Amino acid sequence: MFNRIRALIGPAKRFVGADHLGNKYYEIPERTTILGTKRKGRRLAESPTATMDYELGDIPLEWEAWIRGRRKDPPTDTEIEKNEKMMRLKQQRGKEAEEKDMARQQQEYDEGLVARPAPKVHTGHASSPSYEKPDTNQESSTGGTFQPSAWMPGKKS
Repeated sequence: MFNRIRALIGPAKRFVGADHLGNKYYEIPERTTILGTKRKGRRLAESPTATMDYELGDIPLEWEAWIRGRRKDPPTDTEIEKNEKMMRLKQQRGKEAEEKDMARQQQEYDEGLVARPAPKVHTGHASSPSYEKPDTNQESSTGGTFQPSAWMPGKKS
């Protein structure tokens, strides 16, 4: 009954903000029930899609930190933009550093300063390696020509 009255008075959750992905964020403040027990406040997100199966990147990190209670105040749009710009800059610099390192490594190979890595010979897992079979024209199976009466122990055929 109390929930019906509260629904008539107003929503229990307070809209806090939204992000560029369409997620909406709400806060349910801490409150005391009729019986005098305290209910802890909660923070939640509503997805624009029908399912609530979030994956990495579906919620900006700043909003996730707010939902989990690691930050007191909700993030601003300028803060999120600044952090995304910084992330893209770091990714670009990492890519440039990797390309520079690959070029330096190639130069060292060409000059003979560093030996090239040995080609991979074995395949499979360490506990069950699979080795390539040598190319031979000889048949290794005697299944089609074996005669049980012709076999003698110790005799090489």
